[in-house]
Amino acid sequence: MVIALLLCSAMCVLALLIPGCMRGGTWRVVYLIDMGVVCGVTVLVLLRQRLLPVIATFVPAGGIVAITIAQLAGTDPTGARVGTLVLILPTVFCGLFHGRRSGYVQTLAAIVAGAVIFWNGGDRAGELALHLSMLMVSTIMVIWPISAMRHQLSDALERERELSVTDTLTGLMNRRGLKKRFEQLQDTAERGSVTTGLLLIDLDRFQEVNDTLGHDVGDSLLTEIGPRLVPELRDGDTVARLGGDEFAVLLPDVDGVDTVVAIAEQIRAALTEPFLVGGVDLAVEASIGVAVSGAHGKDLATLMQRADVAMYVAKRRSAGVVTYDSEIDKHSPERLAMLGNLRRALDHEQLLLHFQPKVGLVSGEVVGAEALVRWQTEQGMIPPDKFIPLAESTGLIGPLTQYILDAALAQARVFADAGHPMPIAVNLSARNLLDVRLCDYISSLLDKYGVPAGLLDLEVTESAIMTEPVRAKQVLCELNDRGIRIAIDDFGAGYTSLAQLRTLPVTDLKIDRSFVITMATSPENAQIVRSITDLGKNLGLTVIAEGVETSDVMETLATYGCDIAQGYHLSRPLPPDRFLAWCDNRRSDKNSENQWPTHEEQPAPGADPIGVTT
Repeated sequence: MVIALLLCSAMCVLALLIPGCMRGGTWRVVYLIDMGVVCGVTVLVLLRQRLLPVIATFVPAGGIVAITIAQLAGTDPTGARVGTLVLILPTVFCGLFHGRRSGYVQTLAAIVAGAVIFWNGGDRAGELALHLSMLMVSTIMVIWPISAMRHQLSDALERERELSVTDTLTGLMNRRGLKKRFEQLQDTAERGSVTTGLLLIDLDRFQEVNDTLGHDVGDSLLTEIGPRLVPELRDGDTVARLGGDEFAVLLPDVDGVDTVVAIAEQIRAALTEPFLVGGVDLAVEASIGVAVSGAHGKDLATLMQRADVAMYVAKRRSAGVVTYDSEIDKHSPERLAMLGNLRRALDHEQLLLHFQPKVGLVSGEVVGAEALVRWQTEQGMIPPDKFIPLAESTGLIGPLTQYILDAALAQARVFADAGHPMPIAVNLSARNLLDVRLCDYISSLLDKYGVPAGLLDLEVTESAIMTEPVRAKQVLCELNDRGIRIAIDDFGAGYTSLAQLRTLPVTDLKIDRSFVITMATSPENAQIVRSITDLGKNLGLTVIAEGVETSDVMETLATYGCDIAQGYHLSRPLPPDRFLAWCDNRRSDKNSENQWPTHEEQPAPGADPIGVTT
C-alpha cells in the first residue's frame, strides 16, 4: 500500500512538472478501473460484515481517485495548486493505516516532491511555496491525532482479546484461554518432548453454600479459589475456571503421572483449609480428576473428557484424587450410544413401568406398589442398573424421573378406577432433589390425573439425602406439606444419622434388601433388621422390608413387628394388567390361610431381582 501511494505521488509530481505529459483519457481509464475494484471489494467485505476492511478499502482508493483528479487538472494552469494539495492525502492514509513511521516517510517524500516543484516552478514559485508550507503544517497536524487514534484502537482490541480468554468473576483464564494455553504448549512439544498434566477440580457441597448463605457468598468463595491454588503450583502452571464450581489446572513439562498426582494432593490439602468469606469460616473439599498427555490423550478435548471421568469417580467414591484409567471408562463408546438411545426412548415413550406389590404383614392385604422402570429394545431388556446410573451421571435423570412420575400417576388413576386404589412409590435420585421445579411438577401431575397426594410415595436413598442435606430437607418438607409420603430407601446402607432421621419429614423406613435377604444365614444381619424395625417403630414410622424371598424370612419379620413386606416371595415386578390380575387373585384368596399367591416362578433365595429401583 505504501509503495502504491508513493508511485501515485511520483506520478502527480511528474504531471505537475511537465503539464500535458499525461493525456486525460489515460487517467479516466485509471479512474474507472479504480472505482470498479473499490466497489467489488467493498461488496465482498460487507457480505462478511467486516467494517474495518471497508474503511481500509475506501481510504486508499479515495486517495488514488483524488490523485487521478489532480492529474486531470495538471494540464491547466491550476493543476499545480491542486496537485500540491493532493499530496497530503497519501500521507494521511499512511498515518492512519500503516503507523507513524510510514506517515513520516510519506511526509518526507511529499516535502521532497514539493521542493522539486518549487525549484522548477518559475514564475509560479511563490504560489507553490505557499502551498508547500500548507502541506507541511497540515501533515504534522494530521499525523499526531491519527497516531493517537491508532493507539487507542490497539489498546481497545488488546483489552477485548484479554476479556475473551478471562473469566469475569475470578479473573482466571476461562475455557477458551485454557485451550489457547494448551495449544501453545503443544507448539513447544513439537520441538521437543513435553508432557502436560491436566487436573479437573470440582468443589464438594458448593451448592450448600449457595442455598444456605446466598449466591453472593458463593461468588466470593469462588474468587478465593485461585489465590489459594497459586502458591501450590509452579511457575508456568495455569489455573482456569471452566464454569460453576469447576476449575482446571494445566501443568506443563511434568515428569509423569506421579508428579501430577502429588500436585493434585497438595491442591486438595490446600482447599481443605477453611475460607474466611463474609465473616464465616467455610470448609470446602474437592474431588480431582487427573489426566496426562501421551498416556491419556493428545488433544485437550480428550484430556478434559478423561479427567472428567476420573473426577466423577473421585466424587462418587469420595476418593479425593483419582487418575484416569481405562478400566473405569472401558465402556465409554457403548455408554455414549446407550445415552443417545435412551434420549430417543424417552422422546418416543418406549419405556415401560412394572409394579411390585407391597403386602401388609398383619392384614395380608395389598397396601401399595413400587413403580419400576423397564426398557425393552429390539436386542432385549436392558437392566435398569445399566441405564439409570448413566442417566444420573449425565443429567438425563430429570427427564427420566418426570417420565416415570407421569406414567406412575396415570397408572394410579387406572388402578383406582379398576377398584384397587393404592399408593404408588416412585424413586428419586440426588439430582432430583436439586430440581427447584420438582414440587410444582408433581402437583401439576396430581391435578392432571385427579390422584390424591396420599396415593403417591416418594422414595429417596440415604446417599441422595447426604449429597445436599440442606436442599434435600427443604424439598422433602415441601413435598410432605402437600400430603405426599416420604420413604427412606435402602436404610442401613447409607450414612443417615439418627438426628437427621428425626428432623426429616419421613413417614416410611425401607430396610435395605442386602440385610433382609441374608437374615436366615447371618444372625448379625437379622439383628440389624430387628434393630432397624425397633428404631422405626419408636419413631412412629412405617417399616418396610424389601427383598423378602422366603416364607421363613417373612414370618420372622412379622415377629419383629415389621409392617410391610416386598419381594419375590410375594411377586416379582409385573406389567400393569398382570399386576391387576395378581391383586384380584390375592383378594379372592384372602380367606385362605397362609396363601401367598405369586403366579410367578420363584427365584432362588438371594438371586438378584429384575426390579432395580430408579
